[in-house]
This record gives sequence, C-alpha cells and structure tokens, in this order.
Amino acid sequence: MVKKISIIGSGSVGSNLAFCILSYLDIKDLVLVDIAGTLAEGVALDLEDTRSFIGFNTNILGTSNIKHIKDSDIVVITSGIPRKEGMSRLDLFKTNSKIAIGAADKIKRLAPASIIIVVTNPLDLITYVVYKHSHFNRQRVMGMGSSLDSARLANLIHKKLKVSVSDISALVIGPHSKDMIPLDSFVKIKGAALDSFMAQEEISVINDKVKLRGKEIVSFLKKKSASFAPALSCLKLIEAVSKDKNEIIPVSTLLEGEYGLKDMCIGIPCIINRRGVSKIIEVKLNSSQKKELCKAKKIFLECMM
Repeated sequence: MVKKISIIGSGSVGSNLAFCILSYLDIKDLVLVDIAGTLAEGVALDLEDTRSFIGFNTNILGTSNIKHIKDSDIVVITSGIPRKEGMSRLDLFKTNSKIAIGAADKIKRLAPASIIIVVTNPLDLITYVVYKHSHFNRQRVMGMGSSLDSARLANLIHKKLKVSVSDISALVIGPHSKDMIPLDSFVKIKGAALDSFMAQEEISVINDKVKLRGKEIVSFLKKKSASFAPALSCLKLIEAVSKDKNEIIPVSTLLEGEYGLKDMCIGIPCIINRRGVSKIIEVKLNSSQKKELCKAKKIFLECMM
C-alpha cells in the first residue's frame, strides 16, 4: 500500500499534482519540497485549506529540506526551469540535468525503495539521468511524457470529430518532443480505425498539431509551460502504481534491446503496477516508424554527449 508520496518541485505542475492527489487518492502523507524560499510551505497551507471541501485526512508538509522525502513510496520530480519560448532542448537539458542529478542522489539515499516518476523536461533525457544517478533498476524509474502526448492526441481527435473522448483510444510513442511518433493504426474510436472517420490528409494535420502542442502552449504562456494536463497525466501513473492496476500506459523507460534500442529512455507502452514498469510492450511498427525511432536515438545520443 502506498502511504507516502513526495513531490520535488512546487511550481505549477507540482502544486496542481498535489491537489489532484488529495482529490483522488487516500494516502497518509504528502510532502512538497522546493528550494525556492517558502514556496512549498505556502502551497501546503493552501492545500490544507481544501480539506473540508475535498474531505481528505492526508498529512501535508511543505518544506525546503529534501530530507523529508525519507521513506517515500513514490517520489515525483517536477523541479527545474520550464521551457521558455525560443529555448533549445539542449539548453534546457544543461540546466535541468544538474537539478535532476541532485534529486536522484537524495532519493537514492533517503527513499531507496521508492518508485520515481519524472516530469521535468526534456523528459526522456532527464529520466535517463535520474535512472543513472539513482542506481535503481529500470522498473522503478519512469517518465510521464508519452502518456501526456497520447492524451493530447485524443483531445485533438475529439475536437475534430466531436465524438466523446471516452470513446477514443490514442497512442503516441517515442520522445516527448516534436519528434514523437503518433501511431495512427493504434488509434481506435469505439473499436473502429481512425481512417474510417477521416482522410489521411486530416490525420496528418492532427499528427503535426500534437507534435507542436507543447510549443503552442508555451507560445501563449510565454514564461510558463503546461501544468494541468501534465499533472493529471502524472496522477494517472501514480494511481496505476498505488492501486496496482496493471494498466497499459505509454511512459518513458530505459530500453535494453526492445525496439532494437539500448541504453536510452523513450516513450513506449508499458504495464504499470505497484512494481513500477512491470512489462514493456513491443508493438509492431512499420518501416517509417522504425526509422523515426532511430532518428530519436541519434538525437538522444547527441544531447547526452
């Protein structure tokens, strides 16, 4: 049973995630950590005041001292600077990787039995860094990205077709970036193929939109990035772990030969349960999709050099 969840980073995603956890999960302790002065303390007090509305009994602690993540069952890393308009993936990685390394070292020492969920961007690269520096097995480190991309794709299909989003099953794999790979053949609407509802040209337009969705949001927010959908995407992973759901969710995880790739983290469908990434599912890809994955590997290696 999951009793304690810690969130490192109390910005927009971290604070929204904390609210979601209190709204949907029954846990004993929720810890928010942020080095930015008293930010986490303020967020924690605000969250406490929702108690009578939501009806939770969870103990909430906001702190700047990471020692309080001790013995957490799940640790979520949201800390780091958000992507800003005009910022390159490599620039973002240089800054946020240092933060992630520090977090991973602390988690290894203070919560050695925990499962780590990474939200910080660039997500696949940061997930890899956290895996390497935590020295956890690969099942216990995952990145949120592709689950968010899949949800975004489902939303865009809903907006186009005006059908209930609950009837739409969408799948995006690959890196959490403009190089993501929407899998058209795996998109189903009440069991029917997507091309039964729209022409290939329309599908291509939607695929292009989902690849640039994060950038589009940043272009409007300027100095901020998306927070509501990422928080709920992360909650879905936390629920799958805490409730031992054996749910198939695309997450960034370390590959050790799957899809012909090794020693890199990338988004692929996995079975998520109390162990973390219980099983990696290898879906059949066409030659074009395989080529795109190889391209993603090249970009990954270039950033890690």
